[in-house]
Amino acid sequence: MHLSILKAFNPDFLVEMLETAHSFEQWGKLLYTADILHSYAQRIYEERLYYKAIGMTIPIVKMQHPLVYYFGFSQQMRGVACQHLGDFEQARESIYRYVELGWMEDLGTDGHEIAREFRYLAKVNLYAVEILSGKTELLNNYARFLHSYPKGLLNGLIVIMQTALCYGLDVDEQLSYLNDDINEIKSDRDKTAQSKYRKFCNLVESYKIQKA
Repeated sequence: MHLSILKAFNPDFLVEMLETAHSFEQWGKLLYTADILHSYAQRIYEERLYYKAIGMTIPIVKMQHPLVYYFGFSQQMRGVACQHLGDFEQARESIYRYVELGWMEDLGTDGHEIAREFRYLAKVNLYAVEILSGKTELLNNYARFLHSYPKGLLNGLIVIMQTALCYGLDVDEQLSYLNDDINEIKSDRDKTAQSKYRKFCNLVESYKIQKA
């Protein structure tokens, strides 16, 4: 997509579109919008490098987050879309793109913190992709990681239940290990958290029926 067209986009509006598509599980729209956001971030970054190289003032682009956030978030959402579409190879490829964002120049303190957060997200999401694609021997390690990374807990619980249903596994041990963490998230009043928790509970009910 041409730079002049890409620069007409509002990156934060694209982020909102991605969050909405994710919430409504519109995986095709999520994938398409993620690619646009990534192209936008790439073009802006290349422009900054160009102006820096020729010694000119770098144009200010209005955005709510450091540029590294849009790189990471676009690839995170692309990976989520590919995961739910069953394209685990593409999901892995997206994860590898945001596992290490320290290559970007002039990150600053905030940028380094964002890159570090995406590194954790990449680890938990790679676990999910590997487990859903059949490496179920990683479930115990995954549960331990979720215990140490509460931000990934709800999505991780859904992955555990989906894996159990897909492969006919007994995951009582993992659920027991995470029981205290599960009890804590019951009181979370965030709408997105509540929606994910209801999905988890529905999967647990299906799991119980499957085990019976």
